[in-house]
Amino acid sequence: MAEDNKCTVQGSLRSVIEEAEKLEQYDEQALRRFIRLQVQNVDLNTWVYLGPSGDYVLVPGLFCSCNDFTIRVIGKREKCYCKHLVEQAVSERKKLYKTVNLESFEEYVKILNEVFTQNLTSTLRRRLYSR
Repeated sequence: MAEDNKCTVQGSLRSVIEEAEKLEQYDEQALRRFIRLQVQNVDLNTWVYLGPSGDYVLVPGLFCSCNDFTIRVIGKREKCYCKHLVEQAVSERKKLYKTVNLESFEEYVKILNEVFTQNLTSTLRRRLYSR
């Protein structure tokens, strides 16, 4: 797959969409872990996966902060995407995700910083579960 599309933006997006369309069995609970971030109702095309063992930042079809993406996609170039990118596409298509509208760009940056440095965003989790 990485050879066919050479992991170009178009090739990677196409591959993720094709995989998502082929996926017949999926874990609905896992698909509900995807959160679409917006800042003051502006969609920045940034998603967070709230995993049981860590959180990941995603840009649909292009990037995921998980170890598999870092090692096998970026490092070894074995493939063009990870399972989270495929599951995000399915979650979006089936409308199983949540959207969180953040109050400020600073809050957005804080959430991303928490995921990248701690592998967990307590800020986003508090917003979701303290209501």
